[in-house]
Amino acid sequence: MIDDNWEMVAGNAAHEIEVLNYSNQVNVIEALVHLLMHHYKGPDGACLHYPAVAVLKEFHRTATLFLLHQPGEFRDSEVVVKKGDGTVVHTPPPATDVADHVSKFFAEIDSRWLTNSPAEIGAYALWMINWIHPFKNGNGRTARAFCYACICLKYGFTLPGSPTVIDLIMQNRAEYQDALKAADTAYEATGTPDLVAIVDFVDRLIAEQISSIS
Repeated sequence: MIDDNWEMVAGNAAHEIEVLNYSNQVNVIEALVHLLMHHYKGPDGACLHYPAVAVLKEFHRTATLFLLHQPGEFRDSEVVVKKGDGTVVHTPPPATDVADHVSKFFAEIDSRWLTNSPAEIGAYALWMINWIHPFKNGNGRTARAFCYACICLKYGFTLPGSPTVIDLIMQNRAEYQDALKAADTAYEATGTPDLVAIVDFVDRLIAEQISSIS
């Protein structure tokens, strides 16, 4: 999907850069898995350590290089999430609160890392990064990359098969957006997100990617 909200370039030229950046982002994910598994491989083969905030910023920098003026930097202005027709579907927290929400996100990842399944960790990351929307643009790309990196680390290796979970999310965009909205709605009402739909969604996509090699 072509994004028309970039700062440095637009149209087909922007889309060509998006494609090249995505290829680079995939390589960064694989390099991260190699690095963390080298240092933090657990007795069950999974990684004992989750990606740090610097990784979140690097995934964004890689995805938005030559598209935004400050790739990899948290936003300093307000944003809204809209449908194609302009309808606002989510109003993220103020820019002044982004750093605090990101800190809370990583504290929650820390508390969940050793006990949650790959799908549970990936789904939580996918939802929370989208909810915070910590960057000016490119949040979805960053959330999907971070989600997938967490899944691979929880398994202990870069998942085989194609298309990947990242690609499958976008191929099932309507279901993805509905699952995010269900989590948002519950969070707004109770302070606790309903992650059932997004966990089931991610779990199914993991299985679909792996089954592609059989």
